[in-house]
Amino acid sequence: MSVTEHPHKPPGRWSRESLKERVISDFRDFRFTWSGFLRWTGITILAVLIAAIITLYFLDWNQMRGPVGRYLSYRAEREVRIDGNLSVKLFSWQPRVDASGVYVGNPKWVGTPQAAKVKELRLEFRLVPAIFGHWILPLLQIDEPDILLVRDESGRTNWDRRGRHPNDAIKLPPIKRFLVNNGHVQIDDAVRKLHFTGTVNSSEEVGGRRAAFALLGNGTLNKNKFLADVTGGPLLNVDESRPYNFKADVRAGETHAIVNGAITQPFHMDRYTAGINLSGPSLSDLYYLTGLVLPHTPSYHLTVNVQREGTFYRLNDINALLGGTDLEGNLTVDASNEIPALAGRVASRRLVFEDLGPVVGGGKAAPVQSRYMLPQTELHTERLRQSNAEVDYSARSIASRDFPLRSLDTHISVQNAVLNLKPLSFGFSQGKLSGSIRIDARRNIPTSSVDARVTDIHAETFIKRSDKPISGVLEARAVLTGTGKSVHAAASNASGTFTAVVPTGGMRHSLAEWTGIDVLTALSLNLSGDNSNTQLRCAVANFGVRDGMMTAQQFVIDTDPVRIDGSGTISLKDETLDMRLQGKPKNFQLVRVRAPITVKGSLAHLTLGVEAGGAIAQGGIGAALGFITPLAAILAFIDPGLAKDANCGSLLAQAKSQGAPVKASAVNNAPAPRR
Repeated sequence: MSVTEHPHKPPGRWSRESLKERVISDFRDFRFTWSGFLRWTGITILAVLIAAIITLYFLDWNQMRGPVGRYLSYRAEREVRIDGNLSVKLFSWQPRVDASGVYVGNPKWVGTPQAAKVKELRLEFRLVPAIFGHWILPLLQIDEPDILLVRDESGRTNWDRRGRHPNDAIKLPPIKRFLVNNGHVQIDDAVRKLHFTGTVNSSEEVGGRRAAFALLGNGTLNKNKFLADVTGGPLLNVDESRPYNFKADVRAGETHAIVNGAITQPFHMDRYTAGINLSGPSLSDLYYLTGLVLPHTPSYHLTVNVQREGTFYRLNDINALLGGTDLEGNLTVDASNEIPALAGRVASRRLVFEDLGPVVGGGKAAPVQSRYMLPQTELHTERLRQSNAEVDYSARSIASRDFPLRSLDTHISVQNAVLNLKPLSFGFSQGKLSGSIRIDARRNIPTSSVDARVTDIHAETFIKRSDKPISGVLEARAVLTGTGKSVHAAASNASGTFTAVVPTGGMRHSLAEWTGIDVLTALSLNLSGDNSNTQLRCAVANFGVRDGMMTAQQFVIDTDPVRIDGSGTISLKDETLDMRLQGKPKNFQLVRVRAPITVKGSLAHLTLGVEAGGAIAQGGIGAALGFITPLAAILAFIDPGLAKDANCGSLLAQAKSQGAPVKASAVNNAPAPRR
């Protein structure tokens, strides 16, 4: 018996032994050919495709909601699920996907678990372009979406994925019909202090006919009414190679923007040009719409052409009127980094000085009325942390009621929450005020520093009267540092120094005599109408400043007939002055009242007086001498005039060493004390 034979079952064609023999025989006779390889590869691929098509055709897509949700969750880096029906119709030149109850979750750091929920979603796409990776959507319809957008104080957002820059714009595939029905949007932005709640609807059908695209937004932005009306041509006719024109009318509170623009590459929202017409109560309000830190201003009207290429913006042909001040120039915004950077140059032909009030929290546009001269309105310095800037500004002429200003030039720098106005230069008809201002907003309560120098300014230019009782070149410097959220708050605790000098000049003779209380001489000069001047040999005032209190450390006004010494304080906290001026005659005076002159009251309403204590004591002495003889009473009012000239050279040199911008020639040419 053969070893292959079975004692009970004869060998057959399909026995294990025969199959084994055939496989061994096939491999023994195998010859590789490319035609055979390609034939069997094609058969395999075709079999797989047929199996996939049959599977997809009969597939119950609701059973795929879990895998689809897990895939989308992986791509979106947050939970995505489909709680309702999922229907997919692939076997068409224009496949369609319908999903209901689409849920998108928030990152874990957001307190609310839901970021978005859509009641119904319908998406249609063209099959052939999609096979080659080019998506075209003939229809995207979203019914009753509920969307929450959140950004915390550190800048984290619930809409960005890792690796995507937060300032990158959305790039959408071409959409031929985009419909949003009864959409609800809520935005909570802790960085901009922005809160928006509203509804969004878009449509291309009016009365059953196709019409232009329209998107309407209606809600509240920081408790103010918000309306947005955006229109464009029919999306059905959009050509990706041609710009898509649109118009927008946006109102946020009292801010109104009219936009006429074009998306240069349709559905790429980071490439567009637009002409914008803006008006509102203050440029600072645009922070909520643009994210740019702009100063408080009076009511404005502004036009600008905006061009965006990716994260780079050009703001060209700026033309604005802010109160009574015009503004023109060009700026750029680079948003490629986390903090956008503003750069460029703007200028004014005419600056109305009062329009600068709102910039520092004061002026006519200030929301808070104050009894102080220094503004109490809180500065929004926290916004300095959200923008960097390098901008030049100049004003060719300045209109001012109180100061003889002529021009302004400054460089505005904001870097890492520190604002610098340096250099800062105001031009006068003669002389200038220059220096720098620094505001450090890296902490919640900002620190402000001022270094201001007055050079070559004639003191008489500040006196509006036609007859000038004092003349001379004024040189001064103030170096102050304080903390506070307003100008007044920073001044209230400021520390530093203030020094002012008049190296030489003139003073009305009668005024000099009155400061020395030379009654007879002053009366005779006034009664005779004598307006002659006496030499002002020098004047020096040096104040130490600590916790908002200015204390006179040296106060000397030296004239030919009288030397005046002063003392007292100026409070920056309550803006009051309490000074005492004592005139000391240099010549014999027959009738002199030894009573210091006082200057007191608020800085806005000063009052002059005479300190009565000295005069009463002097009168008492005269009365006592009168008991001896009536002529003896006059002795109490006689001053021998023993006061000496001040050493002006030494005083000016000391003021120069303390930082006052005193020229060396003024020190060298100071009049020497007379013997």
